[in-house]
Amino acid sequence: MSEAPALRWIAVVTTAAALAFTYGCGSSDGSQELVPYLGQPVPGLTPVLFAPGVVNTDDIEINGVFTPDGRTFFFARQIDGVFTIFRSSFEGPGWSEPSAMDIYGDGTRVLAVDMTVTADGTSLYFLGRHDHEGEEGPPDLDIWISRREGDTWEPAELVPPPVSTDLPESYPVVVADGSLYFPSQRPDGLGGFDIYRSQRLPDGRFAEPVNLGPPVNTEFPEGDTFVAPDESYLILSSERPGGLGQNDLYVSFREPEGGWSEPVSLGPAINSQKTDFCPMVTPDGKYLFFSRRTGGSWAEASEGEIFWVDIAVVEELRIKERLTSDSSG
Repeated sequence: MSEAPALRWIAVVTTAAALAFTYGCGSSDGSQELVPYLGQPVPGLTPVLFAPGVVNTDDIEINGVFTPDGRTFFFARQIDGVFTIFRSSFEGPGWSEPSAMDIYGDGTRVLAVDMTVTADGTSLYFLGRHDHEGEEGPPDLDIWISRREGDTWEPAELVPPPVSTDLPESYPVVVADGSLYFPSQRPDGLGGFDIYRSQRLPDGRFAEPVNLGPPVNTEFPEGDTFVAPDESYLILSSERPGGLGQNDLYVSFREPEGGWSEPVSLGPAINSQKTDFCPMVTPDGKYLFFSRRTGGSWAEASEGEIFWVDIAVVEELRIKERLTSDSSG
């Protein structure tokens, strides 16, 4: 694995920034330059809501994912109790109003959430629950993929075994070589949901998923996990003891011998007494997006909001770990 690039993330939002949806910036040649991050002003080390009134509304919203070129933003909004993927694109001179995607291509509204985009911007993986060939009974939580053809996202297809199985999968994240990380509840797990990695093979198929093992996985449930494209660090949501809320966010760094360091809490600057989850870092590595839910379960949820924050909070933890490692070595 390559040395982790310097981490930087940021977050900010004001209602006035919604003006970016109608105005862009012209370049010297008359073309429209990208207005990044939906035109939102960037914050510092304190998490703030992303695009209030546009992305964050009175509905429940989670997830925050940009395509590698920064020109499309995906998030999930709960409509009539069902999470649906929404999309906003920079179409010059500004960003389009977020609209629901018919991700399955059949007009049905069933679960579609937890998105991740490949490095070339042509494939969108997500967590879904939809009927598919070969499944008996109600559909399970599986991983799906939609491929982009021009400006159109094609109807999603199930990612076949050994990734999607008759056991529940969740929150896929794709890394630079096309491999997938995702939580799943499998017989070799340490407790509840564990994090797995499935290597993408030269023929496009996926190898048998491998449990990351301790210290990332524990006897307690591990959940939504972001992994850096170069796999130099990961940020996971976990229910392990010592957290501030039901789920807290932790960071683990890749060690020289190839293993993972003991996950360290992102602390009270990020974590709260609520459920903090859905970590995702922008393609430029500058900002951490995460979601926060009010209510112990989705049945009890009264709020779901999307935040972003400067990634410097994670860089500080990396520096502390290196200093500790050097002093103990």
